[in-house]
Amino acid sequence: MAKFAWPTVLFVAFIIVAYILNLLLFVQGGLAAWQSTLIMGALTYFAYTPLHEAVHNNINGKHKSLKWLNDLCGHLVAPLIAVSYISHRYEHLTHHAFTNDSDKDPDIIMQGMQKGPHAVLFVALHFLWIQNSYVAKHHWHKASRKERTIYVAEIAFSLGWRVAFLVWAGNLSAVIVVIAGFLLGGMFTAYWFAYRPHLPYNKQGRYVDTASMVAPKWLKPVEWFWLGQNLHTIHHLFPRIPFYRYHSVFKQIKPILQAYGTPVIGIFNRKPTP
Repeated sequence: MAKFAWPTVLFVAFIIVAYILNLLLFVQGGLAAWQSTLIMGALTYFAYTPLHEAVHNNINGKHKSLKWLNDLCGHLVAPLIAVSYISHRYEHLTHHAFTNDSDKDPDIIMQGMQKGPHAVLFVALHFLWIQNSYVAKHHWHKASRKERTIYVAEIAFSLGWRVAFLVWAGNLSAVIVVIAGFLLGGMFTAYWFAYRPHLPYNKQGRYVDTASMVAPKWLKPVEWFWLGQNLHTIHHLFPRIPFYRYHSVFKQIKPILQAYGTPVIGIFNRKPTP
């Protein structure tokens, strides 16, 4: 899309402010550990969407002079979900180029979640490792000195702020908030953003490799929480469309998607929807 995505920039500001306030309120006793953990889980999930938008340059749009702001947004939210922006850019664009290719799609490991609940945590952590190590493993020889420096700084900061907070808070509850909150948000992201849209991982092709998962009527009041990512087909077909337009575009082209064999299914039962 051509327009500058101000809604995404404002969303980034909201996430960062809310994230900091959540931790401060927890330390000061304004929030119980379980409350802060749930909030951190939600904000961790929220943080991935603007990171994802920045990877596709969807924040600056056609405004090349604002590419710095696009990248700044990506770098700001990346440490919240413990992912290197630079590394994730390389990894994610490779995923788009080779979606569901068992040899070339780095996200193909997500199909391991099909083995059952016991595999979800292991696969999610492996997925996190791939996001952070991809540039070092596959593109280090091509990366510029600037990219390498930023990458190392990203990893150090992502780990460093968590250690610093735990030392400052100085109690076991803080460890639970930081680790459990991250795992909640990170696993929700991996499961709903990376795993479910591409099941059963046996098809390749523009219209058939990614599903749109339609929420039932009873879920509509809280469907906003997915930030449109349940309609993942729209993103893979049109990567430059901002996330806040997924629903409107889906409504416009749903019959076309179904005619081309795109999986348009229930978000939970995975049955075709009319």
